[in-house]
Amino acid sequence: MPDSQQEKNNSKNTLSDLKLNSSDSVENKVSTASETDTEDTVLEGNWPLTFAGKGSELFGIFIENIFLNLLTLGIFYPWAKARQLRYYYSSTHIYDSNFQFSGTGKEMFFGLAKALALLFLLNFAYETLLAGMVLDWMLILSGLLYFLFFWLLIVIASVGARRYRMSRTSWRGIRFRFEGTFKETSVLIAKGWLLTLLSLGLYYPYYRNRFQAYWTSKSSFGNIAFSYDGQGKEVFRIWLWGILLSILTLGIYMFWLKANLQRYFWNHTAYSDSRIISSLYGGKLLKETMIYMLLVIFTFGFGLAWAAVRYKRFYLGTLSLEGKIDLAAIKQSEAKLTGATGEGMADLFDLEM
Repeated sequence: MPDSQQEKNNSKNTLSDLKLNSSDSVENKVSTASETDTEDTVLEGNWPLTFAGKGSELFGIFIENIFLNLLTLGIFYPWAKARQLRYYYSSTHIYDSNFQFSGTGKEMFFGLAKALALLFLLNFAYETLLAGMVLDWMLILSGLLYFLFFWLLIVIASVGARRYRMSRTSWRGIRFRFEGTFKETSVLIAKGWLLTLLSLGLYYPYYRNRFQAYWTSKSSFGNIAFSYDGQGKEVFRIWLWGILLSILTLGIYMFWLKANLQRYFWNHTAYSDSRIISSLYGGKLLKETMIYMLLVIFTFGFGLAWAAVRYKRFYLGTLSLEGKIDLAAIKQSEAKLTGATGEGMADLFDLEM
């Protein structure tokens, strides 16, 4: 009997140990899984921006777009542009995902139609007003008013196009957003150019820096906004040396000036605990620009697709994101999808976005 009782006790102890070991094993697995999930959502390091497009694929899109534009007498243009943008965005990658563009040809068509109607009405009103002018001062005043309205339309185009383009751009399902307003942008630009004229151009770099700060701080990815910490005096130094050396080199140094300014703007742009890093330099920019032009010229335009792919691969390849980002902290921002009228105006004014 004592032996039997001891066997029962040993059996109970064994079962108890098995339960404890099993419990510890489950807890360890949960803990490990939790740590792995955290590691997957918190990125730390350097992630380059890459472009994986191919000239042959883009050439096919170009050819089809040209054919459909000819067939529809140009009406297909907004749909052609949307297809091209979708290809560019989907071919651009960072970390493990590519960007997406959800804009449609229909949106761009109505946006372009509204922009054309607005310009037509403006021109009609100006011509009607001009017909009734008989005095020189009235003609001068009407010309200034026309210039003012035209300038305001360009500002509207810039703000509207950026709002539209960013609201249709996403990465990993999270949208970008631009919250700059027409009023704030107009005041910033008007004040900047006025001070630039009064200072004989010396205020221009300070204006560029202020504009970059505004343009960047009003842009966000999800619920987190970008930030900018550049200084006007540093931009002034880059700009002043750039202008002087451009004069001495008969304009050739302009490539270095452009690269230096863009590199400075990018390197002083941050997102959360990470910062954008740019390795764009004038010599490389000059080389790639010349290759782009020569490819287009010597192929009579047929090499445009390959030239565009090469240039995008070069420029995007100079950018990377460095630091720490908690992907779990990035939430989808409130949907604020804007119309494409600004995009249509940007097309008419040939504004690069």
